[in-house]
Amino acid sequence: MTFQEMVVALVVSIGAFALFGYLAAKTFGIIKAWINRNNSSIEEEQFNRLAKAFVEYKKDTTKRIEHLEAIIADEDTEQASANSPEIEAPKESIEIEDRETSKEQSSSKDDNNLQNMLRE
Repeated sequence: MTFQEMVVALVVSIGAFALFGYLAAKTFGIIKAWINRNNSSIEEEQFNRLAKAFVEYKKDTTKRIEHLEAIIADEDTEQASANSPEIEAPKESIEIEDRETSKEQSSSKDDNNLQNMLRE
C-alpha cells in the first residue's frame, strides 16, 4: 500500500466515523425528546406571568386599533363633506348635430392637435 492510498483510506475512515457519530447523536436526541415530551419545562408562576403580559399586550393593541379606526373615520367624513359634488340640473333640450359637421370639426381638431404636438 502506497502512502497516498493510506492517506485516502485514513481520511475516508475518519469521515465515516464522524458521520456515524453525528447520526447517532441526532438519533439519541430524538429519542430523548420523545421520552421527555410530557414534561412541562415552563413553571406555573412563569406561565401566569406570561399570560398576564399577553392579556395586557392584547388590550393595548385593541385600544391602539380603535384609536386608529376613529382617526380614519374622522378623515373619511371630512373628505366626504369637502368633496361632495354639486348636483347639476338636467339639460332641458337635447342638441343633435349633423354627422357631416361633426366629422369636419373633429378632423380640424385632430389636425390642430397634430400641429400642436409637432410644434412641441
